Amino acid sequence: MSNIAKISLTLVLAASTIPVGAASDRREKVPDPRTDFQAYTAYMLREHFPNVPLINQDKTKVHFYDDLIKGKIVVIQFMFSNCEQLCPMVTPNLVKVQKELQKQAPGEVSFVSITVDPEHDTPEALKAYSQKFRIQPGWQFLTGRRADIDRIRRELGVLDPEDQQFEHMNVLTIGNEPAGDWFGMRALEKPSVIAYTVLRSASRTKPAVVKPTSASHPRFVAGR
Repeated sequence: MSNIAKISLTLVLAASTIPVGAASDRREKVPDPRTDFQAYTAYMLREHFPNVPLINQDKTKVHFYDDLIKGKIVVIQFMFSNCEQLCPMVTPNLVKVQKELQKQAPGEVSFVSITVDPEHDTPEALKAYSQKFRIQPGWQFLTGRRADIDRIRRELGVLDPEDQQFEHMNVLTIGNEPAGDWFGMRALEKPSVIAYTVLRSASRTKPAVVKPTSASHPRFVAGR
């Protein structure tokens, strides 16, 4: 099963199996699936995301759900700073995506890169890594407890127990959290394709972005 298929399956199961009223500490009224299935699906996915603590490159403690994805349009990458294979290609590709999105939807899309090697990727190491690629504001690099990071990867469908580091490297998880719109795509897709897809999810596509004809990824849209 491909990583993209895993993402789709994981999120579909989350939306369909979490009991109504779960995670009641968030005190959100459960939408009626008979009248607004998209809102209902978004709610069920929201209850599914772990709110584990992480630390960013500036040594600021954040929580995965509350601080990184709640109410946001987000591009999530898993990486590690010593990677010599895909990371040196993926991160520069995402730099181009970020620049394109800043032109068309400034400040509306957040980038989240989470290390899969937390034992070595300290905040200092992630800071140096981000500076190496001249990362712009709106992009956080994060570390934390391995168990918490593995939980995030498992819930997003990008944890392969048999390939702890490299299996994730060519997959992005992209989400419009308020809409419950989550999908996966290749991280080395053309920057224009990634940017267009993110903007389409955000309903922000502008005429200047011509719909690419070479996109080769399947799309998962929750609640539609």
